[in-house]
Amino acid sequence: MDEITNINETADVRKLATIAKVLEVNPIEGAENIELSTIRGWHVVTKKGDFKPGDLCIYIEVDSVLYDGLPEDRQIEWNELHKQLSKAKTQEEKDVIKQKMEDISKLNIIPQFEFLRASKFRIKTKVIFGQISQGICFPLSILPIHTQRLIEENLLITFEGMDVTDILGVTQYVEPETSSLSGDTKGELQNINILVSDEERLENLNDIWNELKKFMYVVSEKLEGASVTFYLKKGEFGCCSRKLNLKDSENNKIWRVARALDIENKMKKHSEEHHIGNFCLQGEIVGEGVQGNIYKLKGNTVRFYNAFDIDKQKYIEYNDFMIMMNEMGLDMVPIIDNSFTLPETPDELFNVVDKTHTVFGNNPKQLIEGYVLVAVGDVKGSKITRSAHNRLSFKCKSRTYEMNK
Repeated sequence: MDEITNINETADVRKLATIAKVLEVNPIEGAENIELSTIRGWHVVTKKGDFKPGDLCIYIEVDSVLYDGLPEDRQIEWNELHKQLSKAKTQEEKDVIKQKMEDISKLNIIPQFEFLRASKFRIKTKVIFGQISQGICFPLSILPIHTQRLIEENLLITFEGMDVTDILGVTQYVEPETSSLSGDTKGELQNINILVSDEERLENLNDIWNELKKFMYVVSEKLEGASVTFYLKKGEFGCCSRKLNLKDSENNKIWRVARALDIENKMKKHSEEHHIGNFCLQGEIVGEGVQGNIYKLKGNTVRFYNAFDIDKQKYIEYNDFMIMMNEMGLDMVPIIDNSFTLPETPDELFNVVDKTHTVFGNNPKQLIEGYVLVAVGDVKGSKITRSAHNRLSFKCKSRTYEMNK
């Protein structure tokens, strides 16, 4: 449990690539060369015989982008050839282009990743032989040579849960923000002591499921949009994207929504009436021009999911947060259940989420992105996700939703 205590405690700290133990390996009906491996709470299709229960592997989560081991000029050359391939008219032309692409691919310093080039090295949820596969597994031998030597000489001790994200150059895929959500910045969110909004995934918490079951939860729908933060600090009001503190601009959707909803005055009034010092509200901006506007909304709005006391570095308890939203006249993300108890197994929860449709907006046929679960009551000392900041929470993302992204 201690190994996951600090996940997501600060900006952009996510263990995308870890040394993990293979818990189970099961056959896939009708498949001769592949099987289904279980790593933590993830199910991954792997090549038959590559792993057995108890083996350590390098597991890389979905939403990861693997390192491109080609020099930049060769990357550009390969991409140009790929475009030419789609326009080639004869098989002879195609064969020549393919050979050139293969010759370039051989220069990759991490050849194990090369087969992912066409997908731009992004790891996504897939269905293979009817099995949902999330993430990818590699043997420990893909670690850089100098790292392997340190291991051999006992100068570096590997262990289950070890973070190798930086060692392998793995980065997190984040949906690109439109220009109307970005703009000139004052700095990063963490510079004003606000945590970046990013819930831990349930798949990484399977080993503490029984601990999680001790709590009651508020369950909300995870909306597809862009994370935003509105803060009040030393009397100054500000707007932020997921990671950046933005300068005031009429061209920015976030600042326009803040003015339309009168968020600054509402926060200042609440601060005065309740003697709250520096605090922020975090939520999801949705609507036109944000992601694909899957909710078919007109214009833009924000739905809030937490409040954070900047001075105390604590999340405001969820029930108090709901009262705060009501008093300020601001809307929360859709609440699905105010007193939810976890089922016997994580798979039972995933099976529900996979089939649930949104209760938000104007598109009731849209499958939800997922659930966010926030524990109610005293979470101090639980050492789970952000409990050090008075919040025990995690997300359960729909696998059916992810397969269509």
